[in-house]
Amino acid sequence: MNLLLVSDMAATGFGRVGRELGRGLLDRGWDVKVIGINWRGLDGELTAAAGRGSIAEQAARITERLAELAADPLTDRIMPAHIAGDGMGHNLTAPAIRGTLWPGWKPDAVLVVADPRAMWLRLAHDGGAIGEATKAGIPVLNYVPIEGSGLPRDWVPIWAHSTPVAMSDFGQAELQTLLGRPVALAHHGVSAAFRPVSPADPGHWRGREIISKDAAKAAIGLADRTIILRADRYIFRKNYPAWFRVLRPVLAAHPEAVAVAHTVPVDDTGQGNIWQLISREAGAVQAGISQAGDAVWEHPQYRVTGWHDSFRGLDDEGLNVLYNAADLVVSPTMAEGFGLALAEPQAAGVPVVATDYSAVSEVAAAGVLIPPTGLLTNAYAHEWALVDEPAMSAAVERLIRKPALRRSIGEAGRRHVARYSWARACDQFDLLLRARQDTAAA
Repeated sequence: MNLLLVSDMAATGFGRVGRELGRGLLDRGWDVKVIGINWRGLDGELTAAAGRGSIAEQAARITERLAELAADPLTDRIMPAHIAGDGMGHNLTAPAIRGTLWPGWKPDAVLVVADPRAMWLRLAHDGGAIGEATKAGIPVLNYVPIEGSGLPRDWVPIWAHSTPVAMSDFGQAELQTLLGRPVALAHHGVSAAFRPVSPADPGHWRGREIISKDAAKAAIGLADRTIILRADRYIFRKNYPAWFRVLRPVLAAHPEAVAVAHTVPVDDTGQGNIWQLISREAGAVQAGISQAGDAVWEHPQYRVTGWHDSFRGLDDEGLNVLYNAADLVVSPTMAEGFGLALAEPQAAGVPVVATDYSAVSEVAAAGVLIPPTGLLTNAYAHEWALVDEPAMSAAVERLIRKPALRRSIGEAGRRHVARYSWARACDQFDLLLRARQDTAAA
């Protein structure tokens, strides 16, 4: 049976969701073809891998990346939206469904991994193809993050043309309230790469074995520092300004502590850059100008890793070492559809302090959850939450002073997120897709 998967295909975030589902459904007998967003194709990946340096260094990186691509069963199945399409691949949807994008291949089912706004835009620009597929009895599932409460009623038509599948208990409840009918649920998984490093199960960082938290700290250049981490996008919903306000008194009281942001400093949403926030901290100095012309600021207690290109961050082994180096993860996020950036460090045994709202409340249930002080109606006409910043500062301060408590909460978090499995998610989608096929055939 043929499955069209429409998803981000970057290395992390939403791209991880698409990749895990694509590989898992391939293993379950589906012939998967992908419209891949944030995927630059084979030539683009190899060009990016080459980077700078000597010819020998570039050749080594190309060889390594080529081996990774060859081992990935999805590589030859992805049509890159940024090359063949309009960036989001809206214009590729109709040819894929109608059997001309891959000549002779038509889907028996469609799975679109997209938030409501992205799904709405695809329906508006796909030439009616998804509606045609639904009318023809081809199941179309929308794996959708719901990031806040009070969803607007103008989203209801999205799921007249597709069947929503929630990512969290929170999202399922909000969708059922909006639609007035049952909605299926398939939690994300947590990839096996994320785990505590040890002599028996070492991590790897640029050719070196990493067997302990101290070694992980040294590997990233922060030996003997207390590391407060977040690893997510620099976008409005993540509330980076609150992160700086929360950490300001903590860092002032603990000169050995450093706040590490593993993020692209300038996102593509026109919302400024993280260097501007760093520039407001006492002790910050301007360190230069970026290639885009932005002033780059540095501070002895803030670190922006810079370990990204436009589509790819650290590989999973590198990201796991970064998680292992952290003493705690702090996120005043306003809302999450699931929260992989909170689940993954917990799998590595790192305690999480986060906002008690949306899917965060279930994904980080074993962490320290800080209640909101109020709600913010966002640009998409539903509610996000504003965290109690002084309460979050106090919680971070307490954890920094109590290493045994950090370890205890980290161990509890690791046990908690063990319930999230990509294999289980793929099994659920396999059943959902086949059940809807059977219903359509009957």
